Amino acid sequence: MTKVEAGDGVEDGPVRLWALWRRLKALFPVWSLIPSSFYTPGAWGYAGVDFVSGFRQNPSTLKTFDLLDGIDEASFEALYALANLNARRQDQILRFVIVGYLTVPLSILALVAELAGDSLLSFTRAHMWEVISLLVAVGFGPIIYMMSQWRSRQIIGVLDLIRIERGLASDRSD
Repeated sequence: MTKVEAGDGVEDGPVRLWALWRRLKALFPVWSLIPSSFYTPGAWGYAGVDFVSGFRQNPSTLKTFDLLDGIDEASFEALYALANLNARRQDQILRFVIVGYLTVPLSILALVAELAGDSLLSFTRAHMWEVISLLVAVGFGPIIYMMSQWRSRQIIGVLDLIRIERGLASDRSD
């Protein structure tokens, strides 16, 4: 991964920050979350009491450390703030998706089942394939958003590791 350093021809300020953000988020693709959960050291570290040693050895973590090597504290803190803003927005959309795609439809379904249970069962039996397809489609959206939210939190976790190793860590616990 190419490092972004001061004086390397990349504009300073917001342009540099957004270029750095694009490079950082590219290290954490949502599509790779499930496959990487089977082979990364961090995934295998989800047993026992130490959840950070394996996380520190993940390929994405190592690439992030390389990417941010030499980045000044102000640029790093701006990137950290951007990652935290992204994660808060991810949390907001995930809550909306869970309510909009799961809670509301399930509540309506429960109400219909209570009011017209026999009709609902008859409809379900008559249109089994369509009902299953609809349930899979409705369930797929929240899963994608949950994976995206996981990755956004993973970025913050890696940036927290960098903060700790740089001696920038505060005692906040998000």
